[in-house]
Amino acid sequence: MIKRIFILIMALVPVTLWAQFAPAQGQPGTTAMHADSSAFVAWATGCVAEPGPMNINNPGGGMAGSGWPASNVIGYPEGTMGVTCLGDGGMATVTFASPICNRPGPDFAVFENGFENAQTPGYWFLELGFVEVSSDGENFFRFPAYSNTQTTTQLGGMGCIDPSQIHNLASKYGAMYGTPFDLDEVPDNPLLDKDYITHVRIVDVVGCIDPEYATYDCQGNPVNDPWPTPFASGGMDLDAVGVIHDLEHFPALPDEPPYLANPVEDVIFDDFPGTIDINLDGVVSDPDDPDENIIYRLVSNSNESELTASLRGHTLRLIRLSGDEGMATLVLHATSHGQTIGFEIVVIMHYVYDGVDEKGMDMISVYPNPVQNVIFVGVDNDLPIQRVEVFNVTGQKVISSTETEINVSELRSGMYYVRVTADDRMVIRSIVKQ
Repeated sequence: MIKRIFILIMALVPVTLWAQFAPAQGQPGTTAMHADSSAFVAWATGCVAEPGPMNINNPGGGMAGSGWPASNVIGYPEGTMGVTCLGDGGMATVTFASPICNRPGPDFAVFENGFENAQTPGYWFLELGFVEVSSDGENFFRFPAYSNTQTTTQLGGMGCIDPSQIHNLASKYGAMYGTPFDLDEVPDNPLLDKDYITHVRIVDVVGCIDPEYATYDCQGNPVNDPWPTPFASGGMDLDAVGVIHDLEHFPALPDEPPYLANPVEDVIFDDFPGTIDINLDGVVSDPDDPDENIIYRLVSNSNESELTASLRGHTLRLIRLSGDEGMATLVLHATSHGQTIGFEIVVIMHYVYDGVDEKGMDMISVYPNPVQNVIFVGVDNDLPIQRVEVFNVTGQKVISSTETEINVSELRSGMYYVRVTADDRMVIRSIVKQ
């Protein structure tokens, strides 16, 4: 509410819990910003106020704000009387000639008209407010507010607060000193463009600690501030909103393209069967986008007969299809913010001797391929079958038999290897299970 001279005689001050945040204006480490700071490049050009009741537990007592129009918020702060009063839980939505944008450091500041308790230096009469931002005027997102003020005793209507116990609440500082807000502290959301903030909303904190009426900080603590203030001037007194960064003065920088940060070294296969997984996190980076947001795509594989390559998210899986000497070149694309960069990964496959009798290759057959239920092993010259083994692509043996008819109906769909040993000759065939 508007501060009157008689308030200065108050003597009851709460006991602090602990100090954690920036102190009051004029103290070392404060973040208070005077209205004359050269950091301000613009001021609010519009304001719509929706005041709440003078006393939330007495709805019939009337609404706050009468005589304190929203137009008082427009432009440079006046420090005392040129405010709009929000009442219990009321709010004001402020707009700007140019959208606020997210740049290093605080991006805007909210001004109220608090003052220090003359009898108890270090404690201030502050009527607090939550701060929310929007880039479309419909979806609003709140700064995470913190209040470490004690919650065992209700602050009276003339109670005072230690500013070092609150953070990201409007009216942390006294008249003509703005409370700064950094858009980096608002959680990211697809519905919020931090580089195009068109609306800032201030919502009065109902300082009552009674759970029926209390409002809470981001940690679930009831915010205790002067209450009740059953006057037309009750609730937070919004004075002004100063702009530190907007698109007119700080236009968006050109989007930098992604680049190859950590090229993948040649991948070597020394085993067969074999599978290698490659984590692509950090292979490509973008100065404007976190690595986890980069989208990878496999474009081509130069040797599909000897190597299978597949991509799931940021994991590239390579599966070797034979033990022969070979090489494959994989081409991948990485996309960020609509810009794409291409890169290659070379895969080298060393020859693996597995005891296979090359002369016996034409004497032993496995069919049908693809298969649904049963595979048949055929041999020429009545070679005795000693063993039939089925392996998955990771080299795990899933079937072992001495029969020439093998039931594979319970296997999952995919590629398998069948190793047939006959008359001490060994042949490996690849099959596809449907």
